[in-house]
Amino acid sequence: MSARTFAALRWRIIRHGPHDERGFGLVTGLVAAAGVVTVAVLAARAAVHPSWLTVAVSVFGLTWIVGPALLPTSAPVVDPRWFRTLPHSPHRIARDLAPSEAIAVGPVISAVALSGMVVLAAPHGTVAALVAVVAAGAQLFVLLWIGRWVSAALTRLLRSAAGLWLAAVQMSVLLAVSFAGWVPIAAWVLPELGHGAADVVTPSVPGAVPDVVQTVLFALPTGWGMAAVDALTASGSPLSVAGLLAALVLTGLLARRGWIALTARTVAQPPARMRSGIRARRRAAAARAHPRRGGPVRAVVDREIATWFRDPHRLLGLGHAWVTPVLMIGLVAPTSWSWALPFIGVVAAALAGMVAVNTYALDGTALWQLLSTPRAVRADVHGRAVAWLVLFGLPIVGGTVVLCVLSGSPLWPVALGMTVAATGAAASGSGLTGVLMPAIGADARNRVSTADAGGNAAGGQWAIFTAVAAVAALPVVLVAATGHGGTGAAHLVLGVFVGAAACAGIPRLTRARLDRTGPALLAAMASRDLSRLRQAR
Repeated sequence: MSARTFAALRWRIIRHGPHDERGFGLVTGLVAAAGVVTVAVLAARAAVHPSWLTVAVSVFGLTWIVGPALLPTSAPVVDPRWFRTLPHSPHRIARDLAPSEAIAVGPVISAVALSGMVVLAAPHGTVAALVAVVAAGAQLFVLLWIGRWVSAALTRLLRSAAGLWLAAVQMSVLLAVSFAGWVPIAAWVLPELGHGAADVVTPSVPGAVPDVVQTVLFALPTGWGMAAVDALTASGSPLSVAGLLAALVLTGLLARRGWIALTARTVAQPPARMRSGIRARRRAAAARAHPRRGGPVRAVVDREIATWFRDPHRLLGLGHAWVTPVLMIGLVAPTSWSWALPFIGVVAAALAGMVAVNTYALDGTALWQLLSTPRAVRADVHGRAVAWLVLFGLPIVGGTVVLCVLSGSPLWPVALGMTVAATGAAASGSGLTGVLMPAIGADARNRVSTADAGGNAAGGQWAIFTAVAAVAALPVVLVAATGHGGTGAAHLVLGVFVGAAACAGIPRLTRARLDRTGPALLAAMASRDLSRLRQAR
């Protein structure tokens, strides 16, 4: 097979494969890219400082690194392991696969966002616009291959137990920086905001990003393209512009070479399997002989808690949900914004909902037991929510209370009310989202390590993140609407009410959805064909 054949195969899969996740990502990404272009237009008209475009482009580039960290177990569109039996060397197969990696939604979205460089440079003449086109293309080349290399490296790490935990720590660090990395910068700009003062520490240039921030962004590979455009529009030396463009191309070539090397190793080696961590114990056998009281819901809770520690995909998510908030505390606590520490509970609830959004698809064809047992759907839906509350909800709410006490934040009633509301929404909403937007991967009986694809749950994850954030803001909106903005008790009461309402109402929708489309969901899992589920809607 040639590079053209691989590219044609990838395009056919994209055209005829499931479009739910890809369509959601395309629409969301294009909206974000339009925002970057809008900043570029405003910067070209001198309405905002061009340094803000540097921030926008750098944040957009960061998604190429954070994306693989959020979804390390998602299956690639064209899996290199499919071609192990081809009569070619692994290196040649990987090299021929490389051009097809550009056929995806991400490069299209990034190309739209990076066109902002051309918009910014266009008023400076035709030569400046042409150089900006080259800079945007080189920046896209770097982002594509850095993202692909990070994804391949994480997949490689997840093939062993030690690599799993190393990758989990690295991913948690990236998530913590993504969620809270802006706080130290905001604390530097608005140091007295927690005391009711809105005094802004102005940068050396009015309306611009602080010099130290822009210098850091220009030093990163995600900002080299903007650094070249900035040097060009500021009448910098042609040698500096050429040096930045050459650095972009060289970095992209190195990342591409690294991806080819990792992919060749994947093609050359048989699938790796980690040893099962499950051990038979006499105590466990005795517990089965004398089951605990509590009915079917208690049985589901016990099963779910055990599964969270046994399933490698769930265990990876469990680690993220526990470690990332702790790292976020480490980022926020040393700053003058320590009053914001209790609000980490809202982010922790949203993150815990994201890692639990695909549990039905991860269980796979075991769903037949649930569908064939009378009145089991109700117990399963409620049991999953209770298990989530035990594993995530109680630590989140308890940790938020501790942060409220230690930080002495004047906004602690607001933060605690929002956290309780977010916890209720995540506990019940993750199950509903998992039924509405399942990401089907390898079946549970064939999956013993995170090297086995568990499905791309990006659409469901961002859907639950958005829903939890909206529900968390609901108590604040209600308090403002009723005119009790100065009463802390109102935030707490409304937060508890919203969280309880979510736990009481959303499981009913989940049960109704499972009763109606459960057989189609099972058929889709058995065949790994989501079209069967769409036909039942």
